[in-house]
Amino acid sequence: MLTTRQLYKQELANCREHFEQIDLPKERGYLMKYTTFSANVENILPSIPRQEHEALFRELLLQQVFTTFDQKCLTAGDLVKLRGAHDVLNKEYSPKIYCTYHLGSYRLLTSVLFRKGVDCVLLVGSNMNRSQGDQMAEHIEGLRQKHGLTNVFRVVEAGSPSAGLTVLRELKAGRSLIVFVDGSPETAPEPGEESQFLSVRFGQRRVLTRKGVGYLSHAAGVPIVPVVSYRQPDTTNVLHCLKQIRPIVRSDRDMYCQEAMQQLYDSFWPFVKQYPGQWEGWNFIHLFLEPEVVKNKLSYRIKRLAFNENRYTLCDLEQAPILFDRKLYQTYEITEDLRDLLLNLHEVDSVEEVVGQEMFSELVDMEILH
Repeated sequence: MLTTRQLYKQELANCREHFEQIDLPKERGYLMKYTTFSANVENILPSIPRQEHEALFRELLLQQVFTTFDQKCLTAGDLVKLRGAHDVLNKEYSPKIYCTYHLGSYRLLTSVLFRKGVDCVLLVGSNMNRSQGDQMAEHIEGLRQKHGLTNVFRVVEAGSPSAGLTVLRELKAGRSLIVFVDGSPETAPEPGEESQFLSVRFGQRRVLTRKGVGYLSHAAGVPIVPVVSYRQPDTTNVLHCLKQIRPIVRSDRDMYCQEAMQQLYDSFWPFVKQYPGQWEGWNFIHLFLEPEVVKNKLSYRIKRLAFNENRYTLCDLEQAPILFDRKLYQTYEITEDLRDLLLNLHEVDSVEEVVGQEMFSELVDMEILH
């Protein structure tokens, strides 16, 4: 008779088999999603060669399938390996602010905490709540019935005007908060929200991150516990609890927020480097990147111009060819003639004569040609 772990691995093998039957490049939106993913990896973790990006993207898509399965499997949380100072996950140590990331099977932290009897408040975006909230509630109710649990589980939408006050009350009532510190597409900066964000180093770039976690920790006097989820090569899920970040009484709140958020990203970085194919954030981190000033370094004296493949990617979409700027994350619809020209520059003696002076100047200024 198979053990629970053997059955679990068998189900993941079935998930992988179904996934491998999908012709991914033919899936709607695949090309633009992959191109954005690739640009994000290149900007933040440039040590990974571009030729490895597509395999990483496939790995990420498979990990998302595994994560979805784990959310339906009531025993997945029982099979998790705990590492680091994981005693902080126990009921007697709450309340805490558990900060996790969209790495590995990231929803399992909620499952493990609830299974341990911790009163939990999960902070999520409204879109996530609409698309996955019912599934999460079903999973929690299944655990409640299976194990006879009576502890509290509540979801608070991050975009709600009263979210901060609600969470502060919950923390002061002894309940622990679970928050995804690396954000989501719907929590990205919007015009007029500058005061809610601060800038931190992350890989080769700086990213904007909401400072609410630091504020809540300082205001409620509750420590922050970074928890990283990842999946080992043998498919075992791991929850790694890192060193707590404790607020200092009467310290400067803004300074604490800056230091705490930087520490949360610094703690996460080694895991991103080790498991890059498991971080869902590659799909949306560009929404949080601090803009870089791109300086034109080109000279019109260059005799032989080439298409700047390092900065731009050509995408053949059904509607029209698209030129994607990997630095500024902008897309430009171009004509088929221009696409063919950019792909065959070696056959052209004078680009300026073919496209005219005005367009030639624009192509050079934008560094499409270099």
